[in-house]
Amino acid sequence: MLKLHSSRLKKEKWNLHITLQEARRNEELIALSDSNTLRMIDAINGVKDVDKKAAAIQKEIRYIKKLETSKANRRRIRDLYTELDNLLYKPDYMCLIIDKDADYDKACESGFSINDIHYERLLGTNGGVKNSTIVFVSSRVAPELKRRLENGRDPNKEMVPAKFESYKALSCSGSFPVSLPRGICVVPDCVTHFKSNIIYLNDENDGEPVMEYRENEEVELIDSDGYGLMLPALAKRWSDELGLDYIMAGANTRFSWEKGMVFCFDFLEFADKVARTRIIKDAWGNDVDLTYVELILTTSQLKLWDSYSSFQSYLENCLNNGYTFGLTKVCPKELENERDLNYQFIQSYQLTDEQIEELIQPTIQELRDILGLDYQKSLLFLKGMYLSEDNLWQLEDDFAKALMIEPEMINDPYVRNRIWQMLRKRIKEAKVGVIRVHGNYSIISGDPYALCQSMFGLEVTGLLKAGELYNKYWIDRGTPYVSCFRAPMSAANNIVKLKVACTDKMAHWYRYMNTCTILNAWDTTTHATNGADKDGDMYFLTDNKVLVENTLNLPCIMCVQRKAPKKIVEEKDLILANKNSFGDDIGKTTNRVTTMFDVQARFAVGTEEHDILAYRIICGELYQQNKRLCSSVLKGAVLHSLNCWNALKLHTLQHSDETHRCDSGESRKKCVDGIRLNPKCL
Repeated sequence: MLKLHSSRLKKEKWNLHITLQEARRNEELIALSDSNTLRMIDAINGVKDVDKKAAAIQKEIRYIKKLETSKANRRRIRDLYTELDNLLYKPDYMCLIIDKDADYDKACESGFSINDIHYERLLGTNGGVKNSTIVFVSSRVAPELKRRLENGRDPNKEMVPAKFESYKALSCSGSFPVSLPRGICVVPDCVTHFKSNIIYLNDENDGEPVMEYRENEEVELIDSDGYGLMLPALAKRWSDELGLDYIMAGANTRFSWEKGMVFCFDFLEFADKVARTRIIKDAWGNDVDLTYVELILTTSQLKLWDSYSSFQSYLENCLNNGYTFGLTKVCPKELENERDLNYQFIQSYQLTDEQIEELIQPTIQELRDILGLDYQKSLLFLKGMYLSEDNLWQLEDDFAKALMIEPEMINDPYVRNRIWQMLRKRIKEAKVGVIRVHGNYSIISGDPYALCQSMFGLEVTGLLKAGELYNKYWIDRGTPYVSCFRAPMSAANNIVKLKVACTDKMAHWYRYMNTCTILNAWDTTTHATNGADKDGDMYFLTDNKVLVENTLNLPCIMCVQRKAPKKIVEEKDLILANKNSFGDDIGKTTNRVTTMFDVQARFAVGTEEHDILAYRIICGELYQQNKRLCSSVLKGAVLHSLNCWNALKLHTLQHSDETHRCDSGESRKKCVDGIRLNPKCL
């Protein structure tokens, strides 16, 4: 597909002519994963079996490349690549990078032409709008495509425009089509309530945010937020269709208005042995016999479930409009043994010099082994832990492959120089916190046992207690506790230490979920980790002694929850929501918090300056969440609070240089006055 800048089209008076070869040379031709939207465009155009035809051409290209080089063979390969381009190129679908808001207004108002094809706005994806990129489609397919994407929903249902746009954009997510489950049921989410100590932040009033410590505060948790359940038989069928040599523990799904994880759990066994019935009520209040169901979705997964009168109505619209059930990712066969930390994970720790030495020792040893010309460690460094005989010949013919064939190549000056160049980058990264520890990333789930209890109207207890998690990797290693991390994060409050739990009952019911992390339904772990949900979010878990022993399990930071107004969505609302999301970068807020850690380290614990900066660092989470909401709320309190943040961090940034000191007396008083900042002056 084409991906162009609006300034490029504007220069050509919004009527561009370009060949694929020119676009490739200009780096304006990019690859795109298949999606429901692209499959619909093919259906509208009557195009079939694109993948099969492309595979046949690629097979022929590989065959000719093995033959003796000749002019005729080179010409044939060139012709085959041209044929492949014409087959895979999607002229009806393109992305426009908006350089100016005025360009976007012009493109939306009257469209533009590329190679005599007229384009109009389709939608903005979540990732796209952050980079000021919008999807446009040809006018010849736009009416039918937009009708299909609406999928027969109730058009009079009021929604937040930005959220509606993101839900529609799910159809553009790259996905692999799989067979439709033999029976689907949508159920209400599993919700639990408990008491916990929290830090509450509120910036609804003028001035700096108000921070309160609240004991035994009532907390609500949507434990099933973003996930559902699939039977082992369905997991096996999908695994076979994807060519996996194992049964997936979970998969991230896509359907119309639908997104989330489904985990392998035998809910029919639960029905027979625990609930003693297979009849449940779905989200619409209808009785459903689970005997004829393979997949259970929750209302948090099916975003517009209440825009349909029943699940049958929803499914009929999906099938009539050409939706295919797709998977975007699956849980791996096994988890890694080692991964690298990043600065966010460790910046809030208060460590001694001895603890720092212990923490960095594995990274230092790795570098020493490679510098000491250990060819096996060098190969691991160059190609990663997943190198095996199965994928060996998929590697490029480079110096690493030569090293595999002949270990003595480690002494070759060229090889040693290339390794050293890569090592220099690795050493530079290590200096800013990219250090190796025993740990891995895994997709998180709620407690499926608790979800089943909720589905059948039983008392919700779950199998895991507050402060516990289930993870087969750590259970097999006898690990008592792990520290949990999720980016983006700001403060030590975002790091949670949990007990690794396993009973015979857990081992039985969770037996299929062996490469994911199951969280309990009774604590604030997801709240603490910056509002994590279970639609594919991942945690980094480690049993590193230094990190686990220094994880404090501080009270969870809970921010005031804002809700944008709902309305009957019109095209102008979606365009405005896009424009308000252009250039949104949560990372900038995270970087400002990091600067505050740098300044805070120069003051003794317990001093007024240290405490004020601790308050600001905690406020960082509030502003991270406001960044996410900014496109929905548009104006008002959120934008006001972001302006306050810019002023609030100003003094900290001004005093982040090495020459600044606040030791005593007048200079210290001025520093404190500056840190406080009078809200009336903002």
